[in-house]
Amino acid sequence: MNTKSEIGRSITKGDIILIVSLIVISLVMFVLSFSGSENLVAEIYVDGERAHSIALSEVTESYTVNENYCQLLIEKDGVSFVFSDCGDKLCIKRGKLKNQGDTMACVPQKVVVILKADGKEKIDGVAY
Repeated sequence: MNTKSEIGRSITKGDIILIVSLIVISLVMFVLSFSGSENLVAEIYVDGERAHSIALSEVTESYTVNENYCQLLIEKDGVSFVFSDCGDKLCIKRGKLKNQGDTMACVPQKVVVILKADGKEKIDGVAY
């Protein structure tokens, strides 16, 4: 049976270098995953037809867009529903869309918002 002191002696200098390297690589990948380098475009569909295509990188001040009894808040870092004349208000509870592939809809009002990355599709699907 290995005691604590025997296990400590079995770890070599190479093992420590490998562990530290893996931790550093993981941290770098984690930080890079949050860098929003892509330019997001918010596409707003009403009754199945595209009504607006807004490049979020070009937004200087937040503003609202009114569509079909819905009010959308357009900001540099995302899009969110702030008002809807529907019963359950699930679209408002969804919160802000911030990442490529995020989608939200107000089904009773037939308004859909999709965030895309400058027309380039990089992901196949989103699951929650």
